[in-house]
Parts: sequence; C-alpha cells; structure tokens
Amino acid sequence: MSTQPDLIVVGAGIAGLVVALEAATAGASVLVLESDDRTGGMLRRGRLAGVDVDLGAESFAKRTDAVPALVADFSLPLDIVSPRSGPAHLVAPRLGGRWSRLPLPRRTVIGIPADPLAADVVAIIGERAARRAAAEVTAAPVDPTASLADVVEERLGAGILHDLIDPLCRSIYSQPAAAVPLPRLHPKMWAALERTGSLLAAAAEVAPNAPGGTAVGGISGGMWRLADAVETLARERGALVRTGVAAQAVRPEGGRVSVRTDAGELHADRVVVASGPRAAAAVLGVPTAEIDEAATAPIQPAVRLLTAAVTAPDLAAEPVGSGVIVSPDARTAAKALTHIDAKWAWARDALPAGTHLVRLSARADEPAGLDSAGAVAREISALTGARVGRDDIGEIVTTRWRDAVVPAESDAWTATVMDAVTHGIHVTGAVAAGTGLASVIPHARALARELFAAHATPDAAASPVRKES
Repeated sequence: MSTQPDLIVVGAGIAGLVVALEAATAGASVLVLESDDRTGGMLRRGRLAGVDVDLGAESFAKRTDAVPALVADFSLPLDIVSPRSGPAHLVAPRLGGRWSRLPLPRRTVIGIPADPLAADVVAIIGERAARRAAAEVTAAPVDPTASLADVVEERLGAGILHDLIDPLCRSIYSQPAAAVPLPRLHPKMWAALERTGSLLAAAAEVAPNAPGGTAVGGISGGMWRLADAVETLARERGALVRTGVAAQAVRPEGGRVSVRTDAGELHADRVVVASGPRAAAAVLGVPTAEIDEAATAPIQPAVRLLTAAVTAPDLAAEPVGSGVIVSPDARTAAKALTHIDAKWAWARDALPAGTHLVRLSARADEPAGLDSAGAVAREISALTGARVGRDDIGEIVTTRWRDAVVPAESDAWTATVMDAVTHGIHVTGAVAAGTGLASVIPHARALARELFAAHATPDAAASPVRKES
C-alpha cells in the first residue's frame, strides 16, 4: 500500500478492471482498490447443484460489440455463446383473473416493434393498440431529453407502452420507461431514430430477427468468467489489485490526487472512480441531499436476486423458454424469471439430470413473498405454469446489489456527480456510461486509452479500441 502508482482505480467491478487492464497494457503502473472481499462487482460467481453460476449479470446486450471486442482484442480464453432458441415470455394478468404467458415478439427493441401488426405483437397488445402503433405520429420533433415513455406514447400510443415497452424496460433496466431517455437507454436505437425520424423504421433497422429475449450473448460457464479473465491478465501485466480496502475520499492535492482509505492515504497522478453510483458520489464528496434532489423520480431500491436449484419434472419441457418478464400489473413478488439451463446450453450440460436452475428477480428489497422454499415454489409455478412443490426446491442463494442502479432521471444525476470531477480525477462505470456491459466496457476502455495514450507500448497497439456501432 506504500506504492506511488501512475493510476489508482477505485472499484474492481468490470469497469475498474477494464481500465486497469488497458492502463497496464499501455505501460502505466496501476493500483486497484476494492472495498469488498472479492472483485468482479456484479459479475459474481456462486455455486449451486455443483455448478458455478452467475449471481449477478448473466448475459450482455448485443447492441454494441463491446464484449466480443474485449475478448478478441486481448485474446481472453473465453467462449462467447448465444442463448438457445426458445423465446422468453411475457406474463400479464387478463380479465377473469387468468394470466397470459405469451412469447416475446421477435423483432423489437425494448419492445418497440419493427412491425406493430406482426402476429406476436398483436397477441400481446391487442389489435386496436397495434393499429394505433402502426399509424405512428412522426410530425413532432425528436427530443433527446424526453423519457422513453413520453416519446412512445406520443408516437405509438399508450397501449403498446403499457403492455409491452414499460414491462420490458422495468425488467431489463430496473427503471420505468417514464424515468429513462432513449439516448441513454439504447444509443444505437436513438441514432437510428434521429436518422429516420421514425421509431418503427429505427426498430426495423436495429432489431435482430431472433426469438424475443435472445438478443443477448453470454460466456460459456458464466459471465463471471469475463471479470476473472480481465483481472488475471491485468495482474499479469503488472496491475496490483487490493481487496478489502475502502476508499473514503478522493481529492486533488499538490499536483497529484490523494486517495484516503481505511488503510491509509495514497497518491497517484490520476484516479479513476469506477464504483457504484452512490459510492462514487460519496468518495467525490457529493452530498447525499444533492443526489436525491437530482433524482426527480424515486431512487430504485436494491436489486435482489434469488437463484434456486429445482427438481420439478415439469420444467424439463421448458414451458416459458428462457424465462419470463412480468407485467407491473401482475401481483407477483418477482419482476422476472430466468430458466438458466433452458437459456444456456453450458448450464444444461453441467447440471445433474433432472436438476434445473431458476433465478427470480425480486420486485423490492424485502423478503415478503419470497421468504421460504414454499414461496419460491409457488412463484415459479405461477410464472411458468409448471407444477413445482416445496420439496422440489433445493438450495437457494440470495444476492443483493444495494448500489447497482443509477437513479431515475440519470442525466441530471450524472451531471451532479460529474461536476465534482477535477483535474486528475475521472469517473467510469454505469454512472458515467449508462446501464449494461454494452455501455460500460467501451466507456472504460476509451477513458483508459485517453489517459494513457502517451504510455502506449507495442502490446497496447495490439488491442485497439473499436468504434461501437
């Protein structure tokens, strides 16, 4: 801890580890500080039924080539895989107390369809809402600060917003469509909208022709392997990684940057803060009151995931494909379910015969509704239609992420944090780049290259940052 490095990175999630790898490859001396006892952030490994599995992010969006480019540029020993072909489903309440479980449409972007009159879209939103969406209103100017909900409702109508787009946004991004502007949520879709002037035309250009819920990729063996491989290579190239060391404050001091930690004070030429959004604000000295004021919509509670080993025979038929997204109108304890071994062939091949892995994303950070094996069994039964009993539930692992979601109205929130950045202090991660590996990794790579271009070595030249599309 007495080292005086060129760079100190605060936070060893994937953003911090990528910065460390890029900087070390460029020849800089790097020290990474992580307050937790393990690295990887939301790329976290657990073990159920004798198999290593993801307890955090289990896939990445293909809206950019960020993950494949990182793997290829650094020759990381990882295999990128696609989900199996079974579509995910949308669960929603219907009249008479019955629930519908319908496959997600093939050609949509965050639920925005290439063709609103396609049968799989009409099945979910109804013919009337589909006709309204097909008659898109394009006269209004495109406002980059407007929420996704405002843009969709004005152009495509309230029906498709309520029944398809908002449920997907809440489940995938942990934010209601009313709280997030499209440019931050999906830059590629926004660029297509600006170019074409039409949401439908933009979706037709961007949407993959693939089963709903499969426009993602993964790593064979789990996404946690990506963080592990990046850290391993960063260490091999000279980066020092220290766990169990919490940064308390980052300040400019005498032409360098001071990092006060619970283990003493450190100094470096540059510091990159790559921690969770609230932790980043804290070390930069942004008062909590300012953060709360900048978030004009309610700040999201902690993300809570429950992963269970299940032996119910009905799940062998994979009744909801790779999983379900749950409408906010449904009275359930979970907002999403992933049938892990139905989604990923590597998990199916690794598990004992008759054993399945199911993950539930809880609606709030409280145990109500998912506080026992019996409750988990009932929830899985309700969402999938499969018969699942309490005795079918084996080990359950609960994971809480208390600083994972950038608050609603994130542009204003981000501006508040970024105002605290001074010479020699920089910020990356979700607070600066937006949600998801597709956004976080390119931002971290570009920042590191910008900071250490003068250090570039032949090794660095072999790992170019690709332009994201």
